[in-house]
Amino acid sequence: MVEPRPGSTPPTPVTIAAPRRAVAAPAGPPARLGPVAAAAQTARTLAGEVGLAVNLQVTRRLPVSLVHFVTRRCNARCSFCFIDFDHPAQRHTELTVEEIDRLTRTVGPHLRNVNLTGGEPFLRRDLDRIVDSWYRNTAIESVYITSNGAFPDQVEDLARRVAADHPDRRLIVSFSIDGLPADHDRIRRVSGLFDKTMDSYHRARAAGANVTANIGITVSHENHSAVPELYRHLVEERGIRAVTAIVVRDEGVYAIPEDHRREILAAYRWLTERIGVDLRSGVLEGYDPATLQGRLMNRKNEMLWRIVADTYLEPRYVSPCHAARLFGVIDVDGTVHPCEVLDRPLGNLRDHDMDLGRVWASAAADETAHWIRDTRCHCSYECAWGFNILGNARYQPELLRAAIGR
Repeated sequence: MVEPRPGSTPPTPVTIAAPRRAVAAPAGPPARLGPVAAAAQTARTLAGEVGLAVNLQVTRRLPVSLVHFVTRRCNARCSFCFIDFDHPAQRHTELTVEEIDRLTRTVGPHLRNVNLTGGEPFLRRDLDRIVDSWYRNTAIESVYITSNGAFPDQVEDLARRVAADHPDRRLIVSFSIDGLPADHDRIRRVSGLFDKTMDSYHRARAAGANVTANIGITVSHENHSAVPELYRHLVEERGIRAVTAIVVRDEGVYAIPEDHRREILAAYRWLTERIGVDLRSGVLEGYDPATLQGRLMNRKNEMLWRIVADTYLEPRYVSPCHAARLFGVIDVDGTVHPCEVLDRPLGNLRDHDMDLGRVWASAAADETAHWIRDTRCHCSYECAWGFNILGNARYQPELLRAAIGR
């Protein structure tokens, strides 16, 4: 991938949900539980959901979502990428599968999503084992992978394995597209990449009922004037049914050209508004508006788009950020960060026996969380914003009105 952390990793269940597609029936009837066992199972489920709600709204002590950089290797060289591939600091040793397996056993009971990113995740030949560890050792509901789509065979193989081995969990694979075919290949500096990405999208989409394929459009100085044409091409000519929008931001080695900022914002507003219209009309697949959760999550996304757009040209504090509390980032070498923006490491997992719980509860993590609160830290990082909306009381009335259909 080398996603431009322009908000690069839209998380997933929080940014896009399973499309309204028919779910395949299980191979056989589920085992029947006796009344005592059934009651116990229901009690455990309710206790888990109550615990998650308390963590989101009150204690905010355990992560709900993580971004995990599994590699910095990438076959593309996007002009707006924040990674300096030539810098010696990028040559960190990747966590091994064994280390990642140990890590996944320490994330706590409330983690609901992990975003595997890079670099290009599918360059790791052991990506299937990494994904399996996250499913097998945690309570997550979904794994979200961001990719440039250059490896259709590997994408299809992983998607089919997840569909077969973890039918009760979700896999979302978001493929990056920045322009029409020739422009996309030029921006990413990979010949034939657009067509490979389309192939990857459709193979993933066909892999199973619990697999969602998505196209992520990053609005940047490279493509803002072509966004409407690109969107129509994808939806009307390429059969794309799920789209998310990201807006590029200053980060790492990338700085937005000042004379493009207003045009970038205008294109981002157009794209998010069009996505919203097409979700409501059924042109795009997303959260089901017929369900309470679907209405709530669709409204959350609309709120996120609005906040990011309203603060893009004139960044300002809007509400508390819960990075290092509800959300965090694990770098390729095991360094844990509160987000992708702040250069305030919480610690390295290799120094803590691969125990994320110890890093999360450390003095450094507590100090950083307080610093974020006390300085009213703010940015346009969509991944964190999704959980900031869900975890802030000020947004609950609007979310609740949406949930009940008002």
